[in-house]
Amino acid sequence: MKQKTVHLDLTNDQFADLTNALEDHRDYFKRRADEAVLGFGLDTGYWKSRAEEVQELLGLVLHSERQNH
Repeated sequence: MKQKTVHLDLTNDQFADLTNALEDHRDYFKRRADEAVLGFGLDTGYWKSRAEEVQELLGLVLHSERQNH
């Protein structure tokens, strides 16, 4: 997959909003995976992989923040 480089200058509040949004997005995918077990929507594997992708992105954001301080 082609990669993008993003450089952001964020206030502490903006950074907190970004990380909270990523956590919420990840948790949404986890809930969809739980529902998929019950036979709703797409299969569990799809939703779990999406949650893992968002978790990886969140990890990159957090790592980048630590590197800059």
